[in-house]
Amino acid sequence: MKFCIREWSENTAVLMTEAGFVLSYFGSVNEALDACSQWYACNASELKHNVCVLYKNSDYAKSFVTVVV
Repeated sequence: MKFCIREWSENTAVLMTEAGFVLSYFGSVNEALDACSQWYACNASELKHNVCVLYKNSDYAKSFVTVVV
């Protein structure tokens, strides 16, 4: 499963599916990444860990980062 994390202006983060469905809100990007790591740990059948992070940076091209957790 591919997750997307978007950082908001107040440094909170939203965890979404690749299709844009909101799964949960977190106090930080790191907390959301921890939740993804826990999900992948419980779902060992997932061969590829794929998380994209959209930081609040105004430059969209530079704000998109793919993270392997």
